[in-house]
Amino acid sequence: MSTTKLFLRGVADMRRFPLPQLCTLLTVCMVALLAGTGLLILHNVQTEVLRTQGQARFQIYWKVGSDMTAVETQWADLKRAPGIAEVSTFTPRAALSELMRGLAPKSSGGGFANATANASSGEDFAWLEGDNPLPATALVSFNIPPSEDAEPWMGRMYARLKGLDGVEQVTYNPTQLTLATGWIALIQKAAWPALGFFALVVGLVVGNTLKLMMLARKDEVEILSLVGARPWFIRAPLFANGVVQGLTGSVLSLFCLKFLQTWLRSVLDVPPLFLKVEFLPLWQSVALVLCTTCVAGLASLIAARK
Repeated sequence: MSTTKLFLRGVADMRRFPLPQLCTLLTVCMVALLAGTGLLILHNVQTEVLRTQGQARFQIYWKVGSDMTAVETQWADLKRAPGIAEVSTFTPRAALSELMRGLAPKSSGGGFANATANASSGEDFAWLEGDNPLPATALVSFNIPPSEDAEPWMGRMYARLKGLDGVEQVTYNPTQLTLATGWIALIQKAAWPALGFFALVVGLVVGNTLKLMMLARKDEVEILSLVGARPWFIRAPLFANGVVQGLTGSVLSLFCLKFLQTWLRSVLDVPPLFLKVEFLPLWQSVALVLCTTCVAGLASLIAARK
Protein backbone atom coordinates (compact mmCIF):
# COMPACT_ATOMS: atom_id res chain seq x y z
CA MET A 1 0.00 0.00 0.00
CA SER A 2 1.39 3.41 -0.98
CA THR A 3 2.25 6.07 1.58
CA THR A 4 -0.54 8.33 0.31
CA LYS A 5 -3.12 5.59 0.84
CA LEU A 6 -1.77 4.93 4.32
CA PHE A 7 -2.15 8.61 5.19
CA LEU A 8 -5.70 8.69 3.80
CA ARG A 9 -6.54 5.58 5.80
CA GLY A 10 -5.27 7.26 8.95
CA VAL A 11 -7.50 10.29 8.28
CA ALA A 12 -10.50 8.04 7.59
CA ASP A 13 -9.86 6.06 10.78
CA MET A 14 -10.36 9.22 12.84
CA ARG A 15 -14.13 8.67 12.54
CA ARG A 16 -13.84 5.40 14.45
CA PHE A 17 -12.89 7.11 17.72
CA PRO A 18 -14.80 10.43 17.73
CA LEU A 19 -14.62 11.18 21.47
CA PRO A 20 -10.82 10.77 21.89
CA GLN A 21 -10.33 12.68 18.63
CA LEU A 22 -12.53 15.56 19.85
CA CYS A 23 -10.77 15.74 23.22
CA THR A 24 -7.37 15.74 21.52
CA LEU A 25 -8.45 18.43 19.09
CA LEU A 26 -9.71 20.67 21.90
CA THR A 27 -6.48 20.17 23.85
CA VAL A 28 -4.32 20.99 20.84
CA CYS A 29 -6.45 24.08 20.15
CA MET A 30 -6.22 25.33 23.75
CA VAL A 31 -2.46 24.81 24.02
CA ALA A 32 -1.85 26.46 20.63
CA LEU A 33 -4.12 29.32 21.75
CA LEU A 34 -2.02 29.69 24.91
CA ALA A 35 1.15 29.88 22.83
CA GLY A 36 -0.51 32.29 20.37
CA THR A 37 -1.66 34.54 23.21
CA GLY A 38 1.90 34.73 24.49
CA LEU A 39 3.14 35.61 21.01
CA LEU A 40 0.38 38.22 20.69
CA ILE A 41 1.41 39.87 23.96
CA LEU A 42 5.11 39.88 23.06
CA HIS A 43 4.40 41.22 19.57
CA ASN A 44 2.20 44.09 20.76
CA VAL A 45 4.45 45.07 23.66
CA GLN A 46 7.43 45.20 21.31
CA THR A 47 5.44 47.09 18.66
CA GLU A 48 4.19 49.65 21.16
CA VAL A 49 7.61 50.15 22.74
CA LEU A 50 9.36 50.54 19.39
CA ARG A 51 6.65 52.92 18.23
CA THR A 52 7.05 55.18 21.24
CA GLN A 53 10.84 54.93 21.53
CA GLY A 54 12.33 58.29 20.66
CA GLN A 55 8.91 59.94 20.83
CA ALA A 56 7.39 62.37 23.28
CA ARG A 57 3.63 62.29 23.78
CA PHE A 58 1.68 65.26 25.11
CA GLN A 59 -2.01 65.55 25.97
CA ILE A 60 -3.31 69.09 25.55
CA TYR A 61 -6.54 70.37 27.14
CA TRP A 62 -8.11 73.65 26.05
CA LYS A 63 -10.36 75.73 28.29
CA VAL A 64 -14.02 74.74 28.37
CA GLY A 65 -16.00 76.89 25.96
CA SER A 66 -13.00 77.84 23.79
CA ASP A 67 -13.73 79.05 20.26
CA MET A 68 -13.53 75.86 18.16
CA THR A 69 -12.58 77.78 15.02
CA ALA A 70 -9.42 79.04 16.73
CA VAL A 71 -8.76 75.62 18.28
CA GLU A 72 -9.06 73.85 14.91
CA THR A 73 -6.62 76.37 13.43
CA GLN A 74 -4.15 75.46 16.18
CA TRP A 75 -4.72 71.76 15.43
CA ALA A 76 -3.87 72.37 11.79
CA ASP A 77 -0.67 74.18 12.82
CA LEU A 78 0.29 71.28 15.10
CA LYS A 79 -0.10 68.80 12.24
CA ARG A 80 2.42 70.84 10.23
CA ALA A 81 4.87 71.30 13.09
CA PRO A 82 8.45 70.00 12.58
CA GLY A 83 9.03 66.52 13.97
CA ILE A 84 5.34 65.73 14.42
CA ALA A 85 4.60 61.97 14.45
CA GLU A 86 0.90 61.73 15.24
CA VAL A 87 -1.99 64.02 16.16
CA SER A 88 -5.33 62.78 17.51
CA THR A 89 -7.94 65.47 18.17
CA PHE A 90 -11.25 65.47 20.03
CA THR A 91 -13.90 68.17 19.99
CA PRO A 92 -15.96 68.49 23.19
CA ARG A 93 -18.82 66.65 21.48
CA ALA A 94 -16.49 63.88 20.29
CA ALA A 95 -14.98 63.58 23.78
CA LEU A 96 -18.50 63.23 25.21
CA SER A 97 -19.28 60.50 22.68
CA GLU A 98 -16.06 58.67 23.63
CA LEU A 99 -17.00 58.93 27.30
CA MET A 100 -20.46 57.53 26.60
CA ARG A 101 -18.99 54.72 24.50
CA GLY A 102 -16.61 53.79 27.31
CA LEU A 103 -19.44 53.73 29.87
CA ALA A 104 -21.88 51.83 27.67
CA PRO A 105 -22.60 48.19 28.65
CA LYS A 106 -21.70 47.01 25.15
CA SER A 107 -18.89 48.81 23.42
CA SER A 108 -18.66 48.76 19.64
CA GLY A 109 -15.45 47.55 18.02
CA GLY A 110 -12.74 49.80 16.69
CA GLY A 111 -11.14 52.92 18.07
CA PHE A 112 -10.95 56.49 16.80
CA ALA A 113 -7.69 57.65 15.25
CA ASN A 114 -9.26 61.10 14.85
CA ALA A 115 -12.66 61.60 16.38
CA THR A 116 -13.14 65.22 15.28
CA ALA A 117 -15.49 64.24 12.49
CA ASN A 118 -18.55 62.02 12.39
CA ALA A 119 -19.06 62.08 16.17
CA SER A 120 -22.50 62.08 17.71
CA SER A 121 -23.58 62.21 21.29
CA GLY A 122 -25.73 59.41 22.70
CA GLU A 123 -29.15 59.77 24.30
CA ASP A 124 -27.75 59.17 27.82
CA PHE A 125 -25.83 62.47 27.62
CA ALA A 126 -28.29 64.41 25.47
CA TRP A 127 -29.01 66.74 28.39
CA LEU A 128 -25.36 67.92 28.28
CA GLU A 129 -25.50 69.04 24.63
CA GLY A 130 -26.17 72.65 25.56
CA ASP A 131 -23.64 72.81 28.39
CA ASN A 132 -20.85 70.33 27.61
CA PRO A 133 -18.33 70.28 30.51
CA LEU A 134 -15.59 68.55 28.49
CA PRO A 135 -12.80 70.54 26.82
CA ALA A 136 -11.31 70.22 23.35
CA THR A 137 -8.39 67.80 23.56
CA ALA A 138 -5.40 66.82 21.42
CA LEU A 139 -3.00 63.90 21.82
CA VAL A 140 0.26 64.88 20.11
CA SER A 141 3.39 62.77 19.53
CA PHE A 142 6.73 64.28 18.46
CA ASN A 143 9.89 62.58 17.22
CA ILE A 144 12.69 63.81 19.46
CA PRO A 145 15.64 65.06 17.37
CA PRO A 146 18.63 62.69 17.70
CA SER A 147 20.94 65.59 18.55
CA GLU A 148 18.78 66.70 21.50
CA ASP A 149 18.69 65.42 25.07
CA ALA A 150 15.24 64.01 25.71
CA GLU A 151 14.25 65.62 29.01
CA PRO A 152 15.37 69.22 28.23
CA TRP A 153 13.72 68.99 24.81
CA MET A 154 10.46 67.76 26.34
CA GLY A 155 10.56 70.59 28.87
CA ARG A 156 10.91 73.19 26.12
CA MET A 157 8.12 71.60 24.08
CA TYR A 158 5.90 71.53 27.16
CA ALA A 159 6.40 75.26 27.67
CA ARG A 160 5.67 75.92 23.99
CA LEU A 161 2.42 73.94 24.03
CA LYS A 162 1.35 75.41 27.37
CA GLY A 163 1.74 78.86 25.84
CA LEU A 164 -0.82 78.27 23.08
CA ASP A 165 -3.88 80.54 23.28
CA GLY A 166 -6.72 78.97 25.20
CA VAL A 167 -4.70 76.01 26.52
CA GLU A 168 -5.50 75.25 30.15
CA GLN A 169 -3.40 72.15 30.82
CA VAL A 170 -0.66 70.04 29.18
CA THR A 171 0.36 66.64 30.53
CA TYR A 172 3.22 64.32 29.60
CA ASN A 173 5.28 61.55 31.17
CA PRO A 174 9.03 62.35 31.25
CA THR A 175 9.88 58.78 32.33
CA GLN A 176 8.32 57.25 29.22
CA LEU A 177 11.57 57.19 27.24
CA THR A 178 13.51 55.54 30.06
CA LEU A 179 10.80 52.91 30.41
CA ALA A 180 10.77 52.33 26.65
CA THR A 181 14.51 51.68 26.58
CA GLY A 182 14.22 49.30 29.52
CA TRP A 183 11.30 47.44 27.94
CA ILE A 184 13.20 46.92 24.69
CA ALA A 185 16.18 45.43 26.54
CA LEU A 186 13.85 43.20 28.56
CA ILE A 187 11.97 42.00 25.47
CA GLN A 188 15.19 41.18 23.63
CA LYS A 189 16.35 39.05 26.57
CA ALA A 190 12.99 37.41 27.31
CA ALA A 191 11.61 36.77 23.81
CA TRP A 192 13.49 33.59 22.93
CA PRO A 193 13.20 31.96 26.39
CA ALA A 194 9.47 32.71 26.33
CA LEU A 195 9.07 31.19 22.87
CA GLY A 196 11.06 28.16 24.00
CA PHE A 197 8.80 27.79 27.04
CA PHE A 198 5.66 27.88 24.89
CA ALA A 199 7.18 25.32 22.50
CA LEU A 200 7.93 23.07 25.49
CA VAL A 201 4.35 23.41 26.76
CA VAL A 202 2.96 22.59 23.32
CA GLY A 203 5.26 19.58 22.99
CA LEU A 204 4.51 18.12 26.42
CA VAL A 205 0.75 18.60 26.40
CA VAL A 206 0.17 17.66 22.77
CA GLY A 207 2.52 14.69 22.99
CA ASN A 208 0.96 13.29 26.15
CA THR A 209 -2.57 13.86 24.87
CA LEU A 210 -1.90 12.09 21.59
CA LYS A 211 -0.14 9.29 23.43
CA LEU A 212 -3.23 8.74 25.58
CA MET A 213 -5.41 8.76 22.49
CA MET A 214 -3.26 6.05 20.92
CA LEU A 215 -4.02 3.75 23.84
CA ALA A 216 -7.53 3.39 22.41
CA ARG A 217 -5.91 1.70 19.38
CA LYS A 218 -3.43 -0.43 21.30
CA ASP A 219 -5.16 -3.73 20.48
CA GLU A 220 -5.28 -2.90 16.78
CA VAL A 221 -1.57 -2.05 16.68
CA GLU A 222 -0.64 -5.28 18.49
CA ILE A 223 -2.70 -7.40 16.07
CA LEU A 224 -1.03 -5.76 13.06
CA SER A 225 2.38 -6.44 14.59
CA LEU A 226 1.53 -10.12 15.17
CA VAL A 227 0.47 -10.68 11.54
CA GLY A 228 3.79 -9.27 10.31
CA ALA A 229 2.81 -5.76 9.23
CA ARG A 230 5.78 -3.48 8.60
CA PRO A 231 6.41 -0.72 11.16
CA TRP A 232 5.70 2.04 8.63
CA PHE A 233 2.39 0.37 7.71
CA ILE A 234 1.36 0.78 11.36
CA ARG A 235 2.87 4.20 12.03
CA ALA A 236 1.88 6.06 8.86
CA PRO A 237 -1.88 6.21 9.66
CA LEU A 238 -1.10 7.24 13.24
CA PHE A 239 1.30 9.90 11.98
CA ALA A 240 -1.38 11.21 9.61
CA ASN A 241 -3.81 11.28 12.52
CA GLY A 242 -1.45 13.40 14.61
CA VAL A 243 -0.65 15.77 11.73
CA VAL A 244 -4.34 16.39 11.02
CA GLN A 245 -5.00 16.97 14.72
CA GLY A 246 -2.12 19.43 14.99
CA LEU A 247 -3.02 21.29 11.80
CA THR A 248 -6.73 21.54 12.59
CA GLY A 249 -6.18 22.51 16.22
CA SER A 250 -3.63 25.21 15.40
CA VAL A 251 -5.81 26.74 12.67
CA LEU A 252 -8.79 26.81 15.06
CA SER A 253 -6.58 28.48 17.66
CA LEU A 254 -5.79 31.27 15.18
CA PHE A 255 -9.51 31.96 14.72
CA CYS A 256 -9.97 32.08 18.50
CA LEU A 257 -6.92 34.35 18.78
CA LYS A 258 -8.41 36.70 16.17
CA PHE A 259 -11.61 37.02 18.21
CA LEU A 260 -9.51 37.72 21.32
CA GLN A 261 -7.47 40.37 19.49
CA THR A 262 -10.62 42.08 18.16
CA TRP A 263 -12.12 42.21 21.65
CA LEU A 264 -8.93 43.55 23.24
CA ARG A 265 -8.66 46.22 20.55
CA SER A 266 -12.21 47.44 21.22
CA VAL A 267 -11.51 47.55 24.97
CA LEU A 268 -8.04 49.14 24.97
CA ASP A 269 -8.20 51.54 22.01
CA VAL A 270 -10.12 54.17 23.98
CA PRO A 271 -9.04 57.28 25.90
CA PRO A 272 -6.74 57.56 27.72
CA LEU A 273 -5.03 54.28 26.75
CA PHE A 274 -5.16 54.38 22.92
CA LEU A 275 -3.53 50.92 22.76
CA LYS A 276 -3.90 49.43 19.29
CA VAL A 277 -3.73 45.65 19.70
CA GLU A 278 -2.55 44.18 16.40
CA PHE A 279 -2.83 40.59 15.23
CA LEU A 280 0.22 38.38 14.77
CA PRO A 281 2.32 38.93 11.62
CA LEU A 282 1.82 36.38 8.86
CA TRP A 283 5.15 34.66 9.48
CA GLN A 284 4.38 34.15 13.18
CA SER A 285 0.92 32.74 12.39
CA VAL A 286 2.42 30.31 9.86
CA ALA A 287 5.20 29.37 12.30
CA LEU A 288 2.64 28.65 15.03
CA VAL A 289 0.68 26.34 12.72
CA LEU A 290 3.79 24.56 11.41
CA CYS A 291 5.36 24.07 14.85
CA THR A 292 2.15 22.72 16.37
CA THR A 293 1.61 20.39 13.40
CA CYS A 294 5.19 19.09 13.50
CA VAL A 295 5.10 18.53 17.26
CA ALA A 296 1.78 16.68 16.99
CA GLY A 297 3.07 14.50 14.15
CA LEU A 298 6.29 13.72 16.01
CA ALA A 299 4.36 12.89 19.18
CA SER A 300 2.13 10.47 17.27
CA LEU A 301 5.20 8.70 15.82
CA ILE A 302 6.75 8.35 19.26
CA ALA A 303 3.48 7.06 20.68
CA ALA A 304 3.21 4.52 17.82
CA ARG A 305 6.76 3.24 18.42
CA LYS A 306 5.94 2.50 22.05
